[in-house]
Amino acid sequence: MPGRRAIWVLDTSILVSYFQSGKYGEFIKTGFRTGNLFLPSVVLSELYAGAVSKADRADLEKLRAALGPHLVSASVHDWVLAGRCLARYSAQSGKIRPRDHHADILIAVRAAKLKATLASENIKHMSQWARVLDKFGYKLKMGRVPE
Repeated sequence: MPGRRAIWVLDTSILVSYFQSGKYGEFIKTGFRTGNLFLPSVVLSELYAGAVSKADRADLEKLRAALGPHLVSASVHDWVLAGRCLARYSAQSGKIRPRDHHADILIAVRAAKLKATLASENIKHMSQWARVLDKFGYKLKMGRVPE
């Protein structure tokens, strides 16, 4: 579609690298400034779960406040689709623990529904969800972020 800017959804792995080493800093800052970068709320949850210090939590509070409309939450329909994807994946791959995959599939669902490119350091891992989502008629695009 001419004139349509590319939008990106960030996986937790991208922000972890950013917070730990500053990796992807220019991409993230430019993306939020231009409005083409989005963060699923489940990513924020994962980041809070890993925040071990008061400073870490303060940084996350600043991020959350700054995100505004760039923070996107899963709808009831997203949760249903995620559950269906988990069931299909389990049927194909054997028994899994759904709680080990909820965050990843919800991130993938949000990216697919936004027709965004998913930025992740775990492309191989997230590709399994792209294949499953495809079975339900959703296309998940993935890309590597420039450092």
